[in-house]
Amino acid sequence: MPFRNRLSALVRAPLWSPLPWVVAGAYLALFLVLDWVSFGRPLEGLHITPWNPQPALAVALLLASRRLWWVVFVALLAAEVLVRGVPGDLFVMTLAAAALTCSYLAMAAAFERTLGEGWHFRGGRDMSWFLAIIVIGAMFSSGVYVGAYAVGGLPPPGPLWLAMARYWLGDVVGMLVTLPILVAMMDAERRQRLWHALRQRQAWLIGALIVAQLGLLLERGGGSFDLSYLLLLPVIWASMRFGVAGAVLASLLTQIGLIVGTQFGPHDDRLVFELQLLMATITTTALLLGVVVDERARTDAELRRTLRLAAAGQMSAALAHELSQPLNAIGLYAQALDLLAPKDRGPSAEEAARLPDVARRMAAEARRASEVIKRLRDFFRSGDTRLEPVAVQQLVEDALRAQATRVHSSGARITTALPENLPEVWADPVQLQVVLRNLLANALDAALDAAVDASLDTAPDAARATPPGAAAAARPARPAPVAEVGLQALADDRQLTFIVTDNGLGLSPAMAAAILEPAAGGVSTKAGGMGVGLSICRAIIEAHGGRLWAEPGPQGRLCFTLPLGNPVHDGDPIARAQP
Repeated sequence: MPFRNRLSALVRAPLWSPLPWVVAGAYLALFLVLDWVSFGRPLEGLHITPWNPQPALAVALLLASRRLWWVVFVALLAAEVLVRGVPGDLFVMTLAAAALTCSYLAMAAAFERTLGEGWHFRGGRDMSWFLAIIVIGAMFSSGVYVGAYAVGGLPPPGPLWLAMARYWLGDVVGMLVTLPILVAMMDAERRQRLWHALRQRQAWLIGALIVAQLGLLLERGGGSFDLSYLLLLPVIWASMRFGVAGAVLASLLTQIGLIVGTQFGPHDDRLVFELQLLMATITTTALLLGVVVDERARTDAELRRTLRLAAAGQMSAALAHELSQPLNAIGLYAQALDLLAPKDRGPSAEEAARLPDVARRMAAEARRASEVIKRLRDFFRSGDTRLEPVAVQQLVEDALRAQATRVHSSGARITTALPENLPEVWADPVQLQVVLRNLLANALDAALDAAVDASLDTAPDAARATPPGAAAAARPARPAPVAEVGLQALADDRQLTFIVTDNGLGLSPAMAAAILEPAAGGVSTKAGGMGVGLSICRAIIEAHGGRLWAEPGPQGRLCFTLPLGNPVHDGDPIARAQP
């Protein structure tokens, strides 16, 4: 339940219900306690103190419910009479309490309007509004409070602006330190962040450092606090480590230490005023830094969620990409079965002899589809690769066999250059088949497209080169362009390198860099292609400890490497993928 949860249920109950009166009594008691605790070094006459956390409590209550404005008014009046003992008639005290209540109501309305329901600091803009409202609201409060007593015949002993400045600074520091904690305690999520920070050892170390620095500072005190800037370091540390939660906790501890130290030490009021200015600077810096840290953490979390969604989408695209071939093959085999087993007559002896072979091929394609789904699912879930020794020659033959029908029907050529006695590689055979089939299929696409384009370009040139009326036999015969793809393997002591080439249109440097990226950020070189095949290939090769890249040039050239040797015995990092 956002922001106005349990407290909201209490304060929004009917006035005749005991619940609002419980909240009012608890608030009144806490307000008087805070006023009594912070009542130190008051300015003579108006009893203005250097730190006022009570306005933060009032604004927090009004954020929960405007209906309890009367509780804020009564608490202000009670504090003037019971704690501060400000001399003056009841009318002036009532006027000052009413003016402060209006100021706190305006601040609560401004907070809710600018920060919205839930009152979350979503970024630097929200924190800037928070600081601006506190500064302006405290300025208004100081004016109406000091002005009310001055009009009532109780002016401050010194200049009016100095009393207003002291009141303003006490309210600013008190609200900066106290209000974020009060609001956090009213929200389950932010309350959990505070408890999480308090449970960390690093938080206690930061607290010990703050206490030690406060002790050193106040012991040296005397006439100046020349090392006071050191208090900024642990507060910044807390903000960097725990965000806004760390900032408010460290600032609160620092403020309590300063108040206690200045209460019981012989320090000049001017130095106390300077320390409060320092405290305002420290708290403002900590809050601004903390909100940046929290914003970055939220951005990182959103990025992780986006990456998980992108990985799921890439896996879906990969499965669609890889399943298209076996599913098309199964469909062709099903058509072949339909032709071999006509309905109007029984199959002939030749047809009957071919039926088992077609059925076996259908089953093989179905098994391949199932294995591709399983292996790619495991790979995209956790990056797992099931390594086993794989014969390179057999791997290449299987990849060539998958392209045989297409090569035969298109008239293309695939040439191989494989040295004898190629060593085995430790790899996932299914995933490596995905890589080889994709690279060969892409190379065939590029070479066939280039051959078609070349045929279309040369036909008009030949027609224009032949004079009108010339005999057809006189025209020079030009061979039709042939799509050619090459597959080469090279081995050295450390790795095996595969090179796939084609006589297509080649790759520009920009295309060579973009072709290995998914379609969301890169390109697809096929008409109607999804742009995921090569990005999947690169991910698989890198998971095996190798590298895949495209080389720019007048013809297509893609290369990938695989490490040689047993990764389990050699201590290779990819050994973790071994089942």
